[in-house]
Amino acid sequence: MKNIKPLILLLLITSIVASCGNSDNSPLGKKKEELTKLKEERKKLNDKIIKLEGEIAILDSNSEANSKAKLVAVSSISAQPFTNYIEIMGKIDADQNTNVSCEIAGTLQRISVVAGQTVSIGQTLGEIDNTVSSVALNELKNQLSFAKTLYEKQKSLWEQKIGSEVQYLTAKNNYESLQNRLVTMNQQLGMSRIKSPISGVVDEVYVKTGQTVMPGMPCFRIVNSNKLKVKAEVAESFSGKIKIGNRVKLFFPDLNREIEAEVNFVSKVIDPINRAFKIEIPLPSLVDYKPNMMARLKIVDYTNLKSYIVPVNTIRSVGEDRYIMIAVEKSGEKRAKKQKVGVGVTYNGSTEILTGLTEGDQIIVTGFQDLEDGDQIKY
Repeated sequence: MKNIKPLILLLLITSIVASCGNSDNSPLGKKKEELTKLKEERKKLNDKIIKLEGEIAILDSNSEANSKAKLVAVSSISAQPFTNYIEIMGKIDADQNTNVSCEIAGTLQRISVVAGQTVSIGQTLGEIDNTVSSVALNELKNQLSFAKTLYEKQKSLWEQKIGSEVQYLTAKNNYESLQNRLVTMNQQLGMSRIKSPISGVVDEVYVKTGQTVMPGMPCFRIVNSNKLKVKAEVAESFSGKIKIGNRVKLFFPDLNREIEAEVNFVSKVIDPINRAFKIEIPLPSLVDYKPNMMARLKIVDYTNLKSYIVPVNTIRSVGEDRYIMIAVEKSGEKRAKKQKVGVGVTYNGSTEILTGLTEGDQIIVTGFQDLEDGDQIKY
């Protein structure tokens, strides 16, 4: 029993010492616990670093690949109408636009109209001094009256078998001659009046009262604005393309107005001097249109209702071949492809593509200048 008690006491002391050495409250235990936590945190950080390094490596490789790709802009191709025009300049003219001059020389005695006045065909515009002719006419009328009386007396005597036939025929001839002279004199007096050959508006009065005028000298301008048309001259090279009925867009810069019309006249003759032919397009009756006003004509000479159209500067040439750079996808990457095409008509910066393209093709419209077939691109 004496030996057992010391043994039990020793075990209790050892247990107490051991428990005190493993206590969290001891400085050593706290340090060990803190070290263990830091090691665990370091392991987690190492795992995160390894993961980020892998992700960065992948992004770096993609960035390097992207840096090699060339930046471009693309446009999706689709069928649309294409129209080609022939552009020329013309001017407005009137079917009835005339300068009126006098028929005989003389002094202008009276002007009967003013600019802007509406006149009818045959209306007197002005009169030339006809004093001398009027005096001569009065003398002729007196002579005619005497000749008529003499003729009637001779005729009465001749019917009564009195007098000679020569006297009768002489009196008759004198009377008829004076009648003819009277008709001529009246015509001459009529020529002293300047008359309008058409119905229309007095556009301009060139002369003044008291001015000496002569045949061929313009005195008045008369214009009928109800029948206006655009006249133009077209180069001989287009003679096979412009026909009667061709649609035309007419733009009038002075009016800032555009209308559509049709060609109704095409000359059959080529002018040997300027190698051109004439065309005419009728205009609607509007007061705004004035003769000699300029007009820009866009005549339709070709139309394709379903065509692929590209900017003309996107087409590149190698010898006689024409090609366009298009964007395609290959192995998950965007690549440039040199596509051979057949071209048609070019108008206003756009070209018609006849062959080589299909609906939805991506045309490279910007950045194509330095591209080669197969280059990586981005957009």
